Amino acid sequence: RSFKLSYYNEYKSYLSKMNWSSRALKCVQRLQNTDSCSNFIPLVVENKMSGMIHEDNIDYFKQSEYFDVDNSSVEFVETLITPAQKTEALHNFFSKLKDEGKCLNTLNGWRNETYSVFRDGFMSSLLFDVERAAVPILGCKSYGVHLNGYSIVDGTYKIWVGIRGRHKPKFPGMYDNIVAGGISSGFNVWDTLVKEADEEANMAPELIGNARPAGCICYTITNEYGTSPEVEFVYDIQLPPSYNPANNDGEVDNFKLLSVDEVKEIVVGNNFKPNCAGIMIDFLIRHGLIKPDDTPDYVEILNTLHSNHLF
Repeated sequence: RSFKLSYYNEYKSYLSKMNWSSRALKCVQRLQNTDSCSNFIPLVVENKMSGMIHEDNIDYFKQSEYFDVDNSSVEFVETLITPAQKTEALHNFFSKLKDEGKCLNTLNGWRNETYSVFRDGFMSSLLFDVERAAVPILGCKSYGVHLNGYSIVDGTYKIWVGIRGRHKPKFPGMYDNIVAGGISSGFNVWDTLVKEADEEANMAPELIGNARPAGCICYTITNEYGTSPEVEFVYDIQLPPSYNPANNDGEVDNFKLLSVDEVKEIVVGNNFKPNCAGIMIDFLIRHGLIKPDDTPDYVEILNTLHSNHLF
Protein backbone atom coordinates (compact mmCIF):
# COMPACT_ATOMS: atom_id res chain seq x y z
CA ARG A 1 0.00 0.00 0.00
CA SER A 2 2.83 2.41 0.85
CA PHE A 3 4.44 1.61 -2.52
CA LYS A 4 1.18 2.44 -4.32
CA LEU A 5 0.87 5.71 -2.39
CA SER A 6 4.49 6.60 -3.18
CA TYR A 7 3.96 5.84 -6.89
CA TYR A 8 0.72 7.86 -6.91
CA ASN A 9 2.46 10.86 -5.31
CA GLU A 10 5.36 10.61 -7.75
CA TYR A 11 2.90 10.45 -10.65
CA LYS A 12 1.05 13.54 -9.42
CA SER A 13 4.35 15.38 -9.06
CA TYR A 14 5.33 14.38 -12.59
CA LEU A 15 2.01 15.61 -13.98
CA SER A 16 2.32 18.93 -12.20
CA LYS A 17 5.58 19.64 -14.01
CA MET A 18 4.05 19.23 -17.46
CA ASN A 19 2.37 22.12 -19.23
CA TRP A 20 -1.42 22.07 -19.18
CA SER A 21 -1.84 20.98 -22.78
CA SER A 22 0.37 17.93 -22.37
CA ARG A 23 -1.29 17.04 -19.10
CA ALA A 24 -4.73 17.31 -20.68
CA LEU A 25 -3.65 15.07 -23.55
CA LYS A 26 -2.26 12.53 -21.11
CA CYS A 27 -5.55 12.71 -19.20
CA VAL A 28 -7.69 11.83 -22.23
CA GLN A 29 -5.20 9.19 -23.38
CA ARG A 30 -5.89 7.34 -20.14
CA LEU A 31 -9.39 6.80 -21.50
CA GLN A 32 -8.24 5.58 -24.90
CA ASN A 33 -5.62 3.10 -23.69
CA THR A 34 -6.79 0.01 -25.59
CA ASP A 35 -5.60 0.13 -29.19
CA SER A 36 -5.33 -3.57 -29.96
CA CYS A 37 -7.36 -6.76 -29.64
CA SER A 38 -4.24 -8.90 -29.40
CA ASN A 39 -4.85 -9.99 -25.78
CA PHE A 40 -8.56 -10.55 -26.23
CA ILE A 41 -10.87 -13.19 -27.64
CA PRO A 42 -13.93 -11.78 -29.45
CA LEU A 43 -17.39 -12.43 -28.02
CA VAL A 44 -19.43 -13.21 -31.13
CA VAL A 45 -23.22 -12.99 -31.04
CA GLU A 46 -25.39 -13.39 -34.15
CA ASN A 47 -22.24 -13.55 -36.30
CA LYS A 48 -21.03 -10.16 -35.07
CA MET A 49 -18.30 -9.19 -32.61
CA SER A 50 -20.15 -7.87 -29.57
CA GLY A 51 -17.47 -7.89 -26.89
CA MET A 52 -13.81 -8.59 -26.17
CA ILE A 53 -12.86 -11.01 -23.39
CA HIS A 54 -9.36 -10.79 -21.96
CA GLU A 55 -7.32 -13.95 -22.24
CA ASP A 56 -6.83 -13.98 -18.44
CA ASN A 57 -10.56 -14.66 -18.03
CA ILE A 58 -11.10 -17.07 -20.90
CA ASP A 59 -10.87 -20.24 -18.78
CA TYR A 60 -14.02 -19.24 -16.89
CA PHE A 61 -15.90 -19.30 -20.18
CA LYS A 62 -14.33 -22.58 -21.27
CA GLN A 63 -15.53 -24.23 -18.07
CA SER A 64 -19.10 -22.96 -18.44
CA GLU A 65 -22.02 -24.86 -19.96
CA TYR A 66 -23.25 -21.66 -21.59
CA PHE A 67 -20.42 -20.98 -24.04
CA ASP A 68 -18.53 -22.52 -26.93
CA VAL A 69 -14.93 -21.35 -26.89
CA ASP A 70 -12.08 -21.81 -29.36
CA ASN A 71 -8.95 -19.81 -30.17
CA SER A 72 -10.84 -17.35 -32.34
CA SER A 73 -14.09 -16.63 -30.49
CA VAL A 74 -16.45 -17.07 -27.57
CA GLU A 75 -20.06 -17.80 -28.55
CA PHE A 76 -23.21 -18.80 -26.73
CA VAL A 77 -24.13 -22.46 -27.10
CA GLU A 78 -26.65 -23.00 -29.89
CA THR A 79 -29.52 -23.74 -27.49
CA LEU A 80 -29.39 -20.16 -26.20
CA ILE A 81 -31.31 -18.41 -28.94
CA THR A 82 -33.40 -15.55 -27.57
CA PRO A 83 -32.21 -12.44 -25.72
CA ALA A 84 -34.07 -13.67 -22.63
CA GLN A 85 -32.25 -17.01 -22.70
CA LYS A 86 -28.87 -15.32 -23.07
CA THR A 87 -29.72 -12.86 -20.30
CA GLU A 88 -30.61 -15.67 -17.88
CA ALA A 89 -27.47 -17.63 -18.79
CA LEU A 90 -25.25 -14.61 -18.15
CA HIS A 91 -26.93 -13.94 -14.81
CA ASN A 92 -26.31 -17.52 -13.72
CA PHE A 93 -22.74 -17.50 -15.03
CA PHE A 94 -21.65 -14.30 -13.30
CA SER A 95 -23.56 -15.08 -10.09
CA LYS A 96 -21.62 -18.32 -9.85
CA LEU A 97 -18.30 -16.57 -10.45
CA LYS A 98 -19.10 -14.06 -7.73
CA ASP A 99 -20.18 -16.76 -5.28
CA GLU A 100 -16.96 -18.68 -5.97
CA GLY A 101 -14.86 -15.57 -5.27
CA LYS A 102 -13.68 -15.11 -8.85
CA CYS A 103 -13.29 -11.79 -10.69
CA LEU A 104 -14.12 -10.08 -7.41
CA ASN A 105 -12.24 -6.91 -8.30
CA THR A 106 -15.02 -6.33 -10.79
CA LEU A 107 -17.97 -8.33 -9.44
CA ASN A 108 -17.74 -6.89 -5.91
CA GLY A 109 -19.45 -3.87 -7.44
CA TRP A 110 -22.58 -5.94 -8.19
CA ARG A 111 -25.50 -3.53 -8.59
CA ASN A 112 -28.54 -5.70 -9.37
CA GLU A 113 -28.90 -3.42 -12.37
CA THR A 114 -28.49 -4.49 -15.98
CA TYR A 115 -27.14 -2.87 -19.11
CA SER A 116 -28.49 -3.75 -22.54
CA VAL A 117 -26.13 -4.93 -25.26
CA PHE A 118 -27.31 -4.10 -28.77
CA ARG A 119 -26.39 -5.61 -32.11
CA ASP A 120 -25.87 -2.55 -34.31
CA GLY A 121 -25.59 0.43 -31.98
CA PHE A 122 -27.61 2.10 -29.26
CA MET A 123 -31.31 1.14 -29.19
CA SER A 124 -30.96 -1.25 -32.14
CA SER A 125 -31.98 -4.92 -31.81
CA LEU A 126 -31.30 -6.30 -28.34
CA LEU A 127 -28.78 -9.13 -27.94
CA PHE A 128 -29.04 -9.53 -24.16
CA ASP A 129 -29.07 -7.74 -20.82
CA VAL A 130 -26.24 -8.27 -18.35
CA GLU A 131 -25.41 -7.21 -14.79
CA ARG A 132 -23.75 -3.81 -14.92
CA ALA A 133 -20.73 -4.86 -12.87
CA ALA A 134 -19.99 -7.74 -15.25
CA VAL A 135 -19.91 -5.69 -18.46
CA PRO A 136 -16.11 -5.02 -18.34
CA ILE A 137 -15.47 -8.78 -18.17
CA LEU A 138 -17.39 -9.27 -21.41
CA GLY A 139 -15.91 -6.11 -22.91
CA CYS A 140 -19.28 -5.13 -24.36
CA LYS A 141 -20.15 -1.60 -25.40
CA SER A 142 -22.08 0.35 -22.77
CA TYR A 143 -23.71 3.77 -22.69
CA GLY A 144 -24.05 6.61 -20.22
CA VAL A 145 -25.17 10.23 -20.02
CA HIS A 146 -23.34 13.14 -18.37
CA LEU A 147 -24.44 16.68 -17.61
CA ASN A 148 -22.17 19.71 -17.44
CA GLY A 149 -23.73 22.32 -15.16
CA TYR A 150 -22.50 25.89 -15.18
CA SER A 151 -23.56 29.41 -14.25
CA ILE A 152 -22.56 32.81 -15.59
CA VAL A 153 -21.69 35.08 -12.67
CA ASP A 154 -20.74 38.69 -13.49
CA GLY A 155 -20.03 37.63 -17.06
CA THR A 156 -17.71 34.80 -15.97
CA TYR A 157 -18.14 31.04 -16.20
CA LYS A 158 -18.53 29.09 -12.97
CA ILE A 159 -18.70 25.32 -13.26
CA TRP A 160 -20.36 22.85 -10.91
CA VAL A 161 -18.55 19.64 -9.99
CA GLY A 162 -19.58 16.84 -7.67
CA ILE A 163 -17.43 14.86 -5.25
CA ARG A 164 -18.21 11.16 -5.38
CA GLY A 165 -19.28 9.33 -2.24
CA ARG A 166 -16.35 7.74 -0.43
CA HIS A 167 -18.29 4.48 -0.10
CA LYS A 168 -18.60 3.98 -3.86
CA PRO A 169 -16.83 0.86 -5.18
CA LYS A 170 -15.23 2.75 -8.09
CA PHE A 171 -13.32 6.04 -7.88
CA PRO A 172 -14.48 7.00 -4.37
CA GLY A 173 -13.97 10.61 -3.33
CA MET A 174 -13.00 11.80 -6.81
CA TYR A 175 -14.37 14.80 -8.67
CA ASP A 176 -17.24 14.11 -11.05
CA ASN A 177 -19.65 15.91 -13.35
CA ILE A 178 -22.64 17.43 -11.57
CA VAL A 179 -24.84 14.61 -12.93
CA ALA A 180 -23.80 11.34 -14.58
CA GLY A 181 -25.14 7.84 -14.87
CA GLY A 182 -25.10 4.67 -16.91
CA ILE A 183 -28.08 3.93 -19.12
CA SER A 184 -29.82 0.89 -17.63
CA SER A 185 -31.92 -1.63 -19.51
CA GLY A 186 -35.27 -0.18 -20.53
CA PHE A 187 -34.15 3.46 -20.34
CA ASN A 188 -33.31 5.90 -23.10
CA VAL A 189 -30.87 8.80 -22.86
CA TRP A 190 -33.30 11.52 -21.83
CA ASP A 191 -35.15 9.42 -19.25
CA THR A 192 -31.83 8.48 -17.70
CA LEU A 193 -30.75 12.13 -17.54
CA VAL A 194 -33.99 13.18 -15.86
CA LYS A 195 -33.75 10.34 -13.33
CA GLU A 196 -30.10 10.96 -12.50
CA ALA A 197 -30.57 14.73 -12.28
CA ASP A 198 -33.27 14.24 -9.65
CA GLU A 199 -31.33 11.62 -7.68
CA GLU A 200 -27.89 13.19 -7.79
CA ALA A 201 -28.52 16.95 -7.85
CA ASN A 202 -32.19 17.46 -6.91
CA MET A 203 -33.00 19.05 -10.26
CA ALA A 204 -36.72 19.39 -10.87
CA PRO A 205 -38.09 18.27 -14.26
CA GLU A 206 -38.80 21.86 -15.27
CA LEU A 207 -35.15 22.77 -14.61
CA ILE A 208 -33.53 19.77 -16.31
CA GLY A 209 -35.77 20.51 -19.28
CA ASN A 210 -33.34 23.34 -20.08
CA ALA A 211 -30.49 20.89 -20.69
CA ARG A 212 -29.25 20.74 -24.28
CA PRO A 213 -27.55 17.82 -26.05
CA ALA A 214 -23.90 18.49 -26.84
CA GLY A 215 -22.69 15.33 -28.59
CA CYS A 216 -20.87 12.37 -27.11
CA ILE A 217 -17.40 11.05 -26.43
CA CYS A 218 -16.26 7.51 -27.23
CA TYR A 219 -13.37 5.52 -25.80
CA THR A 220 -12.17 2.03 -24.92
CA ILE A 221 -10.48 1.86 -21.53
CA THR A 222 -8.79 -1.11 -19.91
CA ASN A 223 -8.15 -0.92 -16.17
CA GLU A 224 -8.29 -3.11 -13.06
CA TYR A 225 -12.01 -3.65 -13.59
CA GLY A 226 -11.76 -4.97 -17.14
CA THR A 227 -12.26 -3.50 -20.61
CA SER A 228 -14.98 -0.99 -21.39
CA PRO A 229 -15.85 0.36 -24.83
CA GLU A 230 -18.12 3.22 -23.80
CA VAL A 231 -20.25 5.93 -25.35
CA GLU A 232 -21.08 8.86 -23.10
CA PHE A 233 -23.86 11.16 -24.29
CA VAL A 234 -23.23 14.73 -23.14
CA TYR A 235 -25.64 17.50 -22.16
CA ASP A 236 -24.98 21.05 -20.99
CA ILE A 237 -27.20 23.18 -18.77
CA GLN A 238 -26.82 26.82 -17.75
CA LEU A 239 -28.04 27.09 -14.18
CA PRO A 240 -29.21 30.22 -12.37
CA PRO A 241 -26.58 31.65 -10.00
CA SER A 242 -28.98 31.01 -7.11
CA TYR A 243 -29.11 27.26 -7.79
CA ASN A 244 -27.64 24.96 -5.13
CA PRO A 245 -27.49 21.23 -5.93
CA ALA A 246 -28.45 18.71 -3.27
CA ASN A 247 -27.89 14.98 -3.45
CA ASN A 248 -30.85 12.65 -2.89
CA ASP A 249 -29.35 9.16 -3.30
CA GLY A 250 -26.20 9.21 -1.17
CA GLU A 251 -23.93 8.89 -4.21
CA VAL A 252 -22.40 12.37 -3.94
CA ASP A 253 -20.64 13.73 -0.85
CA ASN A 254 -20.54 17.37 -1.86
CA PHE A 255 -20.73 19.89 -4.71
CA LYS A 256 -18.43 22.79 -5.55
CA LEU A 257 -18.88 25.80 -7.83
CA LEU A 258 -15.46 26.53 -9.30
CA SER A 259 -13.79 28.99 -11.61
CA VAL A 260 -12.52 27.88 -15.01
CA ASP A 261 -8.91 28.03 -13.80
CA GLU A 262 -9.75 25.87 -10.80
CA VAL A 263 -11.50 23.32 -13.01
CA LYS A 264 -8.63 23.28 -15.50
CA GLU A 265 -6.20 22.51 -12.71
CA ILE A 266 -8.13 19.73 -11.00
CA VAL A 267 -9.23 18.07 -14.23
CA VAL A 268 -5.62 17.22 -15.13
CA GLY A 269 -4.45 16.58 -11.58
CA ASN A 270 -5.44 12.89 -11.41
CA ASN A 271 -8.26 13.62 -8.94
CA PHE A 272 -11.11 13.51 -11.46
CA LYS A 273 -12.93 10.31 -12.41
CA PRO A 274 -11.22 9.54 -15.74
CA ASN A 275 -14.19 9.62 -18.11
CA CYS A 276 -15.66 12.68 -16.36
CA ALA A 277 -12.34 14.47 -16.81
CA GLY A 278 -12.55 13.82 -20.55
CA ILE A 279 -16.11 15.13 -20.65
CA MET A 280 -15.08 18.26 -18.73
CA ILE A 281 -12.17 18.92 -21.11
CA ASP A 282 -14.61 18.52 -24.01
CA PHE A 283 -16.91 21.08 -22.34
CA LEU A 284 -14.06 23.57 -21.90
CA ILE A 285 -13.16 23.24 -25.58
CA ARG A 286 -16.73 23.54 -26.85
CA HIS A 287 -17.36 26.69 -24.80
CA GLY A 288 -14.16 28.35 -26.00
CA LEU A 289 -12.57 28.19 -22.55
CA ILE A 290 -9.61 26.33 -24.01
CA LYS A 291 -8.20 27.93 -27.16
CA PRO A 292 -6.16 26.34 -29.97
CA ASP A 293 -3.43 29.00 -29.79
CA ASP A 294 -2.85 28.21 -26.12
CA THR A 295 -3.09 24.44 -26.46
CA PRO A 296 -0.48 22.77 -28.70
CA ASP A 297 -2.20 19.38 -28.30
CA TYR A 298 -5.66 20.75 -29.15
CA VAL A 299 -6.27 18.59 -32.23
CA GLU A 300 -4.90 15.41 -30.68
CA ILE A 301 -7.01 15.94 -27.55
CA LEU A 302 -10.14 16.24 -29.70
CA ASN A 303 -9.23 13.24 -31.85
CA THR A 304 -8.65 11.13 -28.75
CA LEU A 305 -11.98 12.12 -27.20
CA HIS A 306 -13.85 11.12 -30.35
CA SER A 307 -11.99 7.99 -31.42
CA ASN A 308 -13.76 4.98 -32.86
CA HIS A 309 -14.14 1.80 -30.84
CA LEU A 310 -12.25 -1.37 -31.79
CA PHE A 311 -15.49 -2.97 -32.95
